[in-house]
Amino acid sequence: MLAGPGALAELPRALAGIGFQGRLFVVADEHAVDLHAGRLHAVLGAAPMLTISGLEADKTVEAVSRVWDWLVEQGAQRRDALIAFGGGVVCDLAGFAAASYLRGIGLVNAPTTLLAQVDASVGGKTGVNHPRGKNLIGAFYQPLSVVADTDLLATLPTRAFAAGMAEVAKMAMILDARLFARLEDIGGSLGPEDAETLAPIVARSIELKADVVERDERESGDRMLLNYGHTVGHALEAGAGYGTLLHGEAVAVGMQAAAHIAQRLEMLPTEDARRQTDLLRQLGLPLAWPANADGVLDRLALDKKRAGSRQRWVLAECVGAGRIRDDVPVELARDAVAVVTRA
Repeated sequence: MLAGPGALAELPRALAGIGFQGRLFVVADEHAVDLHAGRLHAVLGAAPMLTISGLEADKTVEAVSRVWDWLVEQGAQRRDALIAFGGGVVCDLAGFAAASYLRGIGLVNAPTTLLAQVDASVGGKTGVNHPRGKNLIGAFYQPLSVVADTDLLATLPTRAFAAGMAEVAKMAMILDARLFARLEDIGGSLGPEDAETLAPIVARSIELKADVVERDERESGDRMLLNYGHTVGHALEAGAGYGTLLHGEAVAVGMQAAAHIAQRLEMLPTEDARRQTDLLRQLGLPLAWPANADGVLDRLALDKKRAGSRQRWVLAECVGAGRIRDDVPVELARDAVAVVTRA
Protein backbone atom coordinates (compact mmCIF):
# COMPACT_ATOMS: atom_id res chain seq x y z
CA MET A 1 0.00 0.00 0.00
CA LEU A 2 1.27 3.45 -0.95
CA ALA A 3 -0.41 6.53 0.53
CA GLY A 4 0.47 10.20 0.50
CA PRO A 5 1.33 13.06 -1.86
CA GLY A 6 2.95 11.81 -5.07
CA ALA A 7 2.28 8.13 -4.31
CA LEU A 8 1.22 7.38 -7.90
CA ALA A 9 4.77 7.97 -9.13
CA GLU A 10 5.95 5.12 -6.88
CA LEU A 11 3.69 2.51 -8.53
CA PRO A 12 6.26 1.07 -11.00
CA ARG A 13 8.78 0.61 -8.18
CA ALA A 14 6.16 -1.04 -5.98
CA LEU A 15 5.17 -3.50 -8.71
CA ALA A 16 8.80 -4.33 -9.44
CA GLY A 17 9.26 -4.96 -5.74
CA ILE A 18 6.65 -7.73 -5.76
CA GLY A 19 8.10 -9.31 -8.90
CA PHE A 20 5.39 -8.25 -11.35
CA GLN A 21 6.57 -8.64 -14.96
CA GLY A 22 3.36 -8.63 -16.99
CA ARG A 23 1.68 -5.92 -19.03
CA LEU A 24 -0.50 -3.21 -17.53
CA PHE A 25 -3.95 -2.31 -18.80
CA VAL A 26 -5.79 0.73 -17.46
CA VAL A 27 -9.52 1.07 -16.89
CA ALA A 28 -10.07 4.72 -16.05
CA ASP A 29 -12.86 7.08 -15.16
CA GLU A 30 -13.18 9.40 -18.17
CA HIS A 31 -13.46 12.43 -15.90
CA ALA A 32 -10.37 11.40 -13.89
CA VAL A 33 -8.41 11.07 -17.14
CA ASP A 34 -9.41 14.60 -18.15
CA LEU A 35 -8.11 15.88 -14.81
CA HIS A 36 -4.97 13.78 -14.41
CA ALA A 37 -3.91 12.68 -17.93
CA GLY A 38 -0.41 14.15 -17.66
CA ARG A 39 0.28 12.54 -14.31
CA LEU A 40 -1.06 9.18 -15.51
CA HIS A 41 0.97 9.24 -18.73
CA ALA A 42 4.14 10.16 -16.83
CA VAL A 43 3.81 7.03 -14.70
CA LEU A 44 2.36 4.48 -17.13
CA GLY A 45 3.52 5.73 -20.52
CA ALA A 46 1.58 4.22 -23.41
CA ALA A 47 -0.20 1.48 -21.44
CA PRO A 48 -3.49 0.55 -23.18
CA MET A 49 -6.41 2.41 -21.63
CA LEU A 50 -10.19 2.01 -21.64
CA THR A 51 -12.18 4.96 -20.34
CA ILE A 52 -15.56 4.36 -18.75
CA SER A 53 -18.23 6.29 -16.93
CA GLY A 54 -17.61 6.66 -13.23
CA LEU A 55 -21.30 7.07 -12.46
CA GLU A 56 -22.98 4.74 -9.96
CA ALA A 57 -25.88 4.26 -12.38
CA ASP A 58 -23.45 2.73 -14.89
CA LYS A 59 -21.98 0.15 -12.48
CA THR A 60 -23.65 -2.73 -14.30
CA VAL A 61 -22.94 -6.17 -15.74
CA GLU A 62 -23.13 -4.58 -19.19
CA ALA A 63 -20.27 -2.24 -18.29
CA VAL A 64 -18.15 -5.15 -17.02
CA SER A 65 -18.85 -6.99 -20.28
CA ARG A 66 -17.39 -4.05 -22.15
CA VAL A 67 -14.18 -4.38 -20.10
CA TRP A 68 -14.06 -8.14 -20.78
CA ASP A 69 -14.46 -7.52 -24.52
CA TRP A 70 -11.65 -4.97 -24.47
CA LEU A 71 -9.29 -7.30 -22.57
CA VAL A 72 -9.96 -10.05 -25.11
CA GLU A 73 -9.24 -7.65 -27.97
CA GLN A 74 -6.01 -6.56 -26.28
CA GLY A 75 -4.89 -10.15 -25.77
CA ALA A 76 -4.53 -9.73 -22.01
CA GLN A 77 -3.11 -12.80 -20.28
CA ARG A 78 -3.27 -14.10 -16.73
CA ARG A 79 0.20 -12.72 -15.92
CA ASP A 80 -0.98 -9.18 -16.74
CA ALA A 81 -2.73 -6.68 -14.49
CA LEU A 82 -5.60 -4.24 -14.68
CA ILE A 83 -5.17 -0.81 -13.10
CA ALA A 84 -8.37 0.80 -11.83
CA PHE A 85 -7.91 4.59 -12.04
CA GLY A 86 -10.89 6.51 -10.73
CA GLY A 87 -13.42 6.53 -7.95
CA GLY A 88 -15.22 3.74 -6.16
CA VAL A 89 -17.34 2.79 -9.17
CA VAL A 90 -14.26 2.18 -11.30
CA CYS A 91 -12.49 0.26 -8.51
CA ASP A 92 -15.53 -1.96 -7.95
CA LEU A 93 -16.22 -2.55 -11.64
CA ALA A 94 -12.64 -3.01 -12.82
CA GLY A 95 -11.97 -5.21 -9.80
CA PHE A 96 -14.83 -7.52 -10.77
CA ALA A 97 -13.57 -7.59 -14.36
CA ALA A 98 -10.07 -8.55 -13.13
CA ALA A 99 -11.48 -11.21 -10.79
CA SER A 100 -13.52 -12.86 -13.53
CA TYR A 101 -11.42 -12.46 -16.69
CA LEU A 102 -9.40 -15.67 -17.24
CA ARG A 103 -10.54 -16.59 -13.70
CA GLY A 104 -8.39 -13.81 -12.35
CA ILE A 105 -5.65 -11.45 -13.53
CA GLY A 106 -3.69 -8.95 -11.47
CA LEU A 107 -5.41 -5.88 -10.06
CA VAL A 108 -3.99 -2.54 -8.95
CA ASN A 109 -6.26 0.08 -7.44
CA ALA A 110 -5.26 3.71 -8.01
CA PRO A 111 -8.22 5.59 -6.51
CA THR A 112 -8.69 9.26 -7.34
CA THR A 113 -11.42 10.13 -4.81
CA LEU A 114 -11.26 10.19 -1.03
CA LEU A 115 -14.15 7.74 -0.75
CA ALA A 116 -12.34 5.23 -2.94
CA GLN A 117 -8.99 5.74 -1.22
CA VAL A 118 -10.32 4.87 2.22
CA ASP A 119 -13.01 2.35 1.25
CA ALA A 120 -13.62 0.88 -2.20
CA SER A 121 -9.95 0.32 -3.10
CA VAL A 122 -9.18 -1.64 0.07
CA GLY A 123 -10.46 -5.02 1.20
CA GLY A 124 -11.10 -6.97 -1.97
CA LYS A 125 -14.80 -6.33 -2.48
CA THR A 126 -15.60 -5.99 -6.17
CA GLY A 127 -18.89 -5.97 -7.99
CA VAL A 128 -21.76 -4.24 -9.73
CA ASN A 129 -25.28 -3.18 -8.88
CA HIS A 130 -28.53 -4.98 -9.64
CA PRO A 131 -31.86 -3.19 -10.15
CA ARG A 132 -32.98 -4.66 -6.81
CA GLY A 133 -29.98 -3.60 -4.77
CA LYS A 134 -26.44 -2.27 -4.52
CA ASN A 135 -23.44 -4.59 -5.07
CA LEU A 136 -25.56 -7.76 -5.30
CA ILE A 137 -23.28 -9.19 -8.03
CA GLY A 138 -19.57 -9.47 -7.28
CA ALA A 139 -16.61 -11.31 -5.81
CA PHE A 140 -13.92 -11.00 -3.16
CA TYR A 141 -10.64 -10.30 -4.97
CA GLN A 142 -7.56 -8.72 -3.41
CA PRO A 143 -5.46 -6.20 -5.37
CA LEU A 144 -1.73 -6.58 -5.87
CA SER A 145 -1.32 -3.01 -4.68
CA VAL A 146 -3.28 0.07 -3.63
CA VAL A 147 -1.92 3.52 -4.46
CA ALA A 148 -3.67 6.36 -2.62
CA ASP A 149 -2.13 9.58 -3.96
CA THR A 150 -3.56 12.43 -1.88
CA ASP A 151 -2.41 14.97 -4.49
CA LEU A 152 -5.18 13.62 -6.75
CA LEU A 153 -7.84 14.75 -4.28
CA ALA A 154 -7.26 18.46 -4.93
CA THR A 155 -9.74 18.45 -7.83
CA LEU A 156 -12.62 16.93 -5.83
CA PRO A 157 -15.85 18.95 -5.51
CA THR A 158 -16.76 19.86 -1.95
CA ARG A 159 -19.71 17.46 -1.87
CA ALA A 160 -17.64 14.48 -3.07
CA PHE A 161 -14.91 15.27 -0.54
CA ALA A 162 -17.46 15.37 2.29
CA ALA A 163 -18.86 12.03 1.13
CA GLY A 164 -15.39 10.52 1.43
CA MET A 165 -14.96 11.94 4.90
CA ALA A 166 -18.15 10.10 5.90
CA GLU A 167 -16.34 6.78 5.46
CA VAL A 168 -13.41 8.06 7.52
CA ALA A 169 -15.83 9.15 10.26
CA LYS A 170 -17.55 5.77 10.10
CA MET A 171 -14.32 3.87 10.70
CA ALA A 172 -13.30 6.24 13.48
CA MET A 173 -16.67 5.87 15.21
CA ILE A 174 -16.47 2.07 15.40
CA LEU A 175 -12.72 1.42 15.46
CA ASP A 176 -10.53 4.34 16.55
CA ALA A 177 -11.40 6.95 19.17
CA ARG A 178 -8.12 8.80 18.59
CA LEU A 179 -8.86 9.20 14.88
CA PHE A 180 -12.35 10.41 15.77
CA ALA A 181 -10.91 13.04 18.11
CA ARG A 182 -8.48 14.14 15.39
CA LEU A 183 -11.40 14.60 13.00
CA GLU A 184 -13.22 16.65 15.61
CA ASP A 185 -10.16 18.91 15.87
CA ILE A 186 -9.65 19.55 12.15
CA GLY A 187 -12.72 18.30 10.29
CA GLY A 188 -14.33 21.67 9.69
CA SER A 189 -11.16 23.20 8.23
CA LEU A 190 -10.04 20.22 6.13
CA GLY A 191 -10.34 20.46 2.36
CA PRO A 192 -9.43 18.35 -0.69
CA GLU A 193 -6.34 20.46 -1.37
CA ASP A 194 -4.78 19.58 2.02
CA ALA A 195 -2.71 16.67 0.69
CA GLU A 196 -0.15 16.65 3.51
CA THR A 197 -2.76 16.79 6.29
CA LEU A 198 -4.91 14.18 4.58
CA ALA A 199 -2.04 11.72 4.10
CA PRO A 200 -1.95 10.32 7.68
CA ILE A 201 -5.77 10.29 7.86
CA VAL A 202 -6.01 8.30 4.63
CA ALA A 203 -3.16 6.00 5.68
CA ARG A 204 -4.76 5.34 9.09
CA SER A 205 -8.15 4.65 7.51
CA ILE A 206 -6.60 2.17 5.09
CA GLU A 207 -4.67 0.55 7.94
CA LEU A 208 -7.84 0.16 10.04
CA LYS A 209 -9.76 -1.44 7.21
CA ALA A 210 -6.86 -3.68 6.15
CA ASP A 211 -6.44 -4.97 9.72
CA VAL A 212 -10.11 -5.94 9.89
CA VAL A 213 -10.05 -7.55 6.43
CA GLU A 214 -6.95 -9.56 7.32
CA ARG A 215 -8.87 -11.10 10.22
CA ASP A 216 -12.09 -11.65 8.29
CA GLU A 217 -11.81 -11.37 4.51
CA ARG A 218 -15.20 -12.94 3.72
CA GLU A 219 -17.26 -10.84 6.13
CA SER A 220 -18.32 -13.65 8.43
CA GLY A 221 -17.48 -11.78 11.63
CA ASP A 222 -15.51 -8.62 12.44
CA ARG A 223 -15.58 -7.28 8.89
CA MET A 224 -19.28 -6.66 9.23
CA LEU A 225 -18.33 -3.82 11.59
CA LEU A 226 -17.18 -1.90 8.51
CA ASN A 227 -20.81 -1.79 7.41
CA TYR A 228 -21.68 0.71 10.13
CA GLY A 229 -24.22 3.06 8.59
CA HIS A 230 -24.63 0.88 5.51
CA THR A 231 -27.77 -1.04 6.47
CA VAL A 232 -30.06 1.96 6.11
CA GLY A 233 -27.55 3.76 3.89
CA HIS A 234 -27.66 1.20 1.08
CA ALA A 235 -31.45 1.08 1.20
CA LEU A 236 -31.66 4.87 0.96
CA GLU A 237 -29.12 4.99 -1.85
CA ALA A 238 -30.96 2.40 -3.92
CA GLY A 239 -34.31 4.08 -3.37
CA ALA A 240 -33.05 7.55 -4.27
CA GLY A 241 -31.51 6.28 -7.51
CA TYR A 242 -27.78 5.66 -7.64
CA GLY A 243 -25.94 8.97 -7.93
CA THR A 244 -28.77 11.11 -6.53
CA LEU A 245 -27.66 10.52 -2.95
CA LEU A 246 -23.89 10.03 -2.77
CA HIS A 247 -22.71 6.85 -1.05
CA GLY A 248 -20.97 8.71 1.77
CA GLU A 249 -24.03 10.87 2.31
CA ALA A 250 -26.18 7.74 2.57
CA VAL A 251 -23.72 6.24 5.07
CA ALA A 252 -23.91 9.38 7.21
CA VAL A 253 -27.71 9.14 7.36
CA GLY A 254 -27.40 5.42 8.09
CA MET A 255 -25.01 6.17 10.96
CA GLN A 256 -27.66 8.43 12.45
CA ALA A 257 -30.26 5.67 12.18
CA ALA A 258 -27.87 3.23 13.85
CA ALA A 259 -27.13 5.71 16.63
CA HIS A 260 -30.87 6.13 17.25
CA ILE A 261 -31.23 2.36 17.65
CA ALA A 262 -28.14 2.06 19.86
CA GLN A 263 -29.39 4.79 22.18
CA ARG A 264 -32.81 3.22 22.48
CA LEU A 265 -31.13 -0.10 23.35
CA GLU A 266 -29.10 1.75 25.99
CA MET A 267 -25.86 0.78 24.26
CA LEU A 268 -24.59 4.17 23.14
CA PRO A 269 -24.17 7.04 25.63
CA THR A 270 -26.04 10.20 24.70
CA GLU A 271 -22.80 12.21 24.69
CA ASP A 272 -21.20 9.86 22.16
CA ALA A 273 -24.26 10.02 19.91
CA ARG A 274 -24.09 13.81 20.11
CA ARG A 275 -20.40 13.75 19.14
CA GLN A 276 -21.24 11.68 16.07
CA THR A 277 -24.00 14.09 15.06
CA ASP A 278 -21.75 17.11 15.59
CA LEU A 279 -18.90 15.60 13.56
CA LEU A 280 -21.12 14.67 10.62
CA ARG A 281 -22.60 18.16 10.63
CA GLN A 282 -19.10 19.67 10.86
CA LEU A 283 -18.07 17.64 7.80
CA GLY A 284 -21.01 19.00 5.81
CA LEU A 285 -22.95 15.73 5.67
CA PRO A 286 -26.73 15.18 5.79
CA LEU A 287 -28.25 13.84 8.99
CA ALA A 288 -31.52 12.83 7.31
CA TRP A 289 -32.86 12.32 3.79
CA PRO A 290 -36.45 12.56 2.52
CA ALA A 291 -37.65 9.10 1.49
CA ASN A 292 -40.56 6.71 1.78
CA ALA A 293 -39.91 4.88 5.05
CA ASP A 294 -41.83 1.76 3.98
CA GLY A 295 -39.76 1.55 0.79
CA VAL A 296 -36.54 1.77 2.79
CA LEU A 297 -37.73 -0.98 5.15
CA ASP A 298 -38.62 -3.20 2.18
CA ARG A 299 -35.10 -2.81 0.79
CA LEU A 300 -33.58 -3.83 4.12
CA ALA A 301 -34.82 -7.35 3.32
CA LEU A 302 -32.14 -7.52 0.60
CA ASP A 303 -29.32 -6.57 2.98
CA LYS A 304 -26.40 -8.99 2.58
CA LYS A 305 -25.72 -9.05 6.33
CA ARG A 306 -29.03 -10.75 7.11
CA ALA A 307 -28.89 -14.09 8.93
CA GLY A 308 -32.03 -15.91 7.84
CA SER A 309 -34.97 -13.80 8.94
CA ARG A 310 -32.86 -11.70 11.31
CA GLN A 311 -31.56 -8.29 10.33
CA ARG A 312 -27.98 -7.74 11.46
CA TRP A 313 -27.19 -4.23 12.63
CA VAL A 314 -23.78 -2.71 13.26
CA LEU A 315 -24.17 -0.45 16.28
CA ALA A 316 -21.73 1.75 18.17
CA GLU A 317 -21.17 1.11 21.87
CA CYS A 318 -19.12 4.28 22.27
CA VAL A 319 -16.85 6.41 20.15
CA GLY A 320 -14.22 3.95 18.90
CA ALA A 321 -16.05 0.65 19.43
CA GLY A 322 -18.81 -1.18 17.59
CA ARG A 323 -20.82 -4.35 17.95
CA ILE A 324 -23.04 -6.51 15.73
CA ARG A 325 -26.60 -7.12 16.93
CA ASP A 326 -29.30 -9.33 15.40
CA ASP A 327 -31.93 -8.75 18.07
CA VAL A 328 -33.11 -5.25 17.15
CA PRO A 329 -36.92 -5.18 17.38
CA VAL A 330 -38.64 -4.51 14.06
CA GLU A 331 -40.56 -1.59 15.51
CA LEU A 332 -37.35 0.04 16.71
CA ALA A 333 -35.83 -0.31 13.24
CA ARG A 334 -38.99 1.17 11.77
CA ASP A 335 -38.78 4.10 14.19
CA ALA A 336 -35.13 4.76 13.34
CA VAL A 337 -35.88 4.75 9.61
CA ALA A 338 -38.79 7.12 10.17
CA VAL A 339 -36.55 9.53 12.09
CA VAL A 340 -33.91 9.79 9.35
CA THR A 341 -36.31 9.91 6.40
CA ARG A 342 -38.18 12.97 7.63
CA ALA A 343 -37.18 16.24 6.05
